[in-house]
Amino acid sequence: MTRVPPTRVIQVANGVRTRLQSLVQRMVPPEIGLLELTSGFMATQAIYAAARLRIADVLAGGPRSATDIAAEVGSDPDATYRLLRACATYGVFVEDSEGRFGLTLLASALRSGVSNSMLPVVLMLGDPRYQGPWGRLADTVETGTPGAELLFGKPLWEYLDDDPEFAASFNNAMTRLSALDWPTVQAAYDFTGFSTIVDIGGGHGELLALILDAAPAAKGVLFELPGMVDQAEEHLRQAGVGERCRVEGGSFFEAVPSDGDLYVMRRVIHDFDDEQAVAILSNLCRQLSNDQTLLLLESVISPGNAPHFAKLLDLDMMVFVGGRERTARQFDALLDRAGFRLTRIIPTISTISLIEAVPGRQP
Repeated sequence: MTRVPPTRVIQVANGVRTRLQSLVQRMVPPEIGLLELTSGFMATQAIYAAARLRIADVLAGGPRSATDIAAEVGSDPDATYRLLRACATYGVFVEDSEGRFGLTLLASALRSGVSNSMLPVVLMLGDPRYQGPWGRLADTVETGTPGAELLFGKPLWEYLDDDPEFAASFNNAMTRLSALDWPTVQAAYDFTGFSTIVDIGGGHGELLALILDAAPAAKGVLFELPGMVDQAEEHLRQAGVGERCRVEGGSFFEAVPSDGDLYVMRRVIHDFDDEQAVAILSNLCRQLSNDQTLLLLESVISPGNAPHFAKLLDLDMMVFVGGRERTARQFDALLDRAGFRLTRIIPTISTISLIEAVPGRQP
């Protein structure tokens, strides 16, 4: 099991970082600070370009010159040098005294085929098809219509059906993000007390595979859209848990498997506005008994002005699918409307919290 620091330690560290950032902001002229903030997209695109070219893989054997790297990846030598020089200012790659570039800890996470690789996520975040809807954020704020729908002329999920290349990139990134959250989830929650764990909307099944590995006596059910079933079955088989799982296709707006004692939904509810989320949760609640448990893995927005990644994820949900991130109070109200009773919210050191509920409204 990956060791993770206690949540309290991370909260203190984040508080120190926030105060330092605030101090720096006060020391920098506002016009310069605003320029730096609004230039953040340049870092995204520089790192994305390096990821697309697989430069980190080329450097796995040691530092090399930009000319050597360019010859390996088929790029222009001068442009490659300038790209790497810019990335190095963010701690992604480092240039030595001989003009050769090497890996840093951040750059190592751009390698393919390594356990900590963030390559699938970077390839999604920098993709023009991901960046485009963000460029329509102002339009979304004005109209209430997701930027993705304004750009593509159809809701995101329909667009993904029509663009299998981007759909594959999107699903690969979601699979990686499931694994990224897992060490903090495992440290915060004991899954061994459950006999059948149902993952609703679990994509390729990465999270369910990790849960079943941590709860070796449990069986699993993955519930996904029919078009995902074959890929999910193969992923679970390769993860070594296929014999303990079954995969069912369907819509959670209609019905879900009824034989679980724990129902897990990772970053599903944030895809929907309140009315749709209540409809999903109400449908689930009608099918559950009092001895069954719901576990939502979602970001929980903290109060106040302190930086919190969930506040940016909230804009991401708004611009892509019309969904939203929520506060603890909003989750409590949402679950109550759907017929659930919130039992506890467990924070972790990552951006995700564990929201546990059981059927039965608040007394």
